Amino acid sequence: MLAQPLRLLLADDEPLALRRMQVALRAMPDVEVVGAASDGQQAINAMRELRPDVVLLDVKMPLADGFVVAEAVKDCGGPAVIFVSAYGSYALRAFETSAVDYLVKPVEFERLSSALDRARARRAEQDAGRRATELAAVLEALKQEANDRDGPQYEREFWIRDRGRFLRVPIAEVDRIEAERDYVRIYWEGRTLLHRETMSHLEERLDPNLMLRVHRSAFVNWDRLSALRRDGNGRLLAVMQSGDEVPVSRAYAQRVMMEMKSRGR
Repeated sequence: MLAQPLRLLLADDEPLALRRMQVALRAMPDVEVVGAASDGQQAINAMRELRPDVVLLDVKMPLADGFVVAEAVKDCGGPAVIFVSAYGSYALRAFETSAVDYLVKPVEFERLSSALDRARARRAEQDAGRRATELAAVLEALKQEANDRDGPQYEREFWIRDRGRFLRVPIAEVDRIEAERDYVRIYWEGRTLLHRETMSHLEERLDPNLMLRVHRSAFVNWDRLSALRRDGNGRLLAVMQSGDEVPVSRAYAQRVMMEMKSRGR
């Protein structure tokens, strides 16, 4: 697979210097000049629009000098910066901005080629870092998916046939479920629906953190359960937010009360 050409933006307020740089770059493989700017503000705008890999940047320019342009790099796609200047005295400051290289005019062909190789290596490091980050995210997602797959798989919804159509009933919205012969009756949105299912099979498929079994013949939704109370005969009842009351059998009473206590109900 061929490497993508290095996309370059040139920024220099001297037209002759720009032309010389363009001529030199034509002789180099795997580079593409995508734009040119004659002042600092143009350079910043071009970086934002063109998203080059590298900016060859003069230090002294109108409106904004090269160092101001370099400060805007992070907000403009993060291109590598190679300073090109007639003055060697700015080199230390240039490298403090994390510039890839600093070239002094007139630029020698070999030095320009070497600087671009540095920029190409910088881009490869950044691409490798991004790929590593992306791979880590994919692996984490796969790990989470495997954990979810290996853990209990609970139903999230019922599909119930009703008057010739199928209704989607989210289990989280079900008020309670009660056994009715070979069926279960599902209380949902103020209505009831019959569904052919057994209570024992449902217990395996329903999330106990969502649907609590209170009787061999009944489940109630934790989020719709408001209280427990005893009637005049001492029987324990689960009081739903709707005001309905569901008997809690002795076999489940202790477990239900402990669960209520642990949840601060």
